[in-house]
Amino acid sequence: MKKLLWHIDRAAFRFENPDDYDTWKTEKKVFFEFSPSQSDDAGNELFANPEKQETHFEVTEENGEVSITLEDEGPVITAWVLVEAAITENFNEEFLEEWSSDMGGWASSTIDLGEYEAVIAEDDGGDWRIYPED
Repeated sequence: MKKLLWHIDRAAFRFENPDDYDTWKTEKKVFFEFSPSQSDDAGNELFANPEKQETHFEVTEENGEVSITLEDEGPVITAWVLVEAAITENFNEEFLEEWSSDMGGWASSTIDLGEYEAVIAEDDGGDWRIYPED
């Protein structure tokens, strides 16, 4: 297993129902979805059994960091998420960067607001990184 960091900068969410935004603000929960099989290469070059590694979980202090700015139309969220993944022998930092930027790897994951119908209207990008081991 390898520890990886996924991050997104300034994801601006918009709610289908404005009342949901008011309700969401009471708990401000952010979730992360990891779907490596959704990349251009189906995740096979970097991840062992990519379909079995798909996951969806709440981002907490134990597995990430979230910064939330409450704007009028919806929250703007920057997130760093720690993911543990089973990797292939081909895995290295250079290939992770290539997979992330050129093979749809970055877009194979996302954050969401749980049960609420909210979409990311725009963001300032992000990336995948190898978690620095001590």
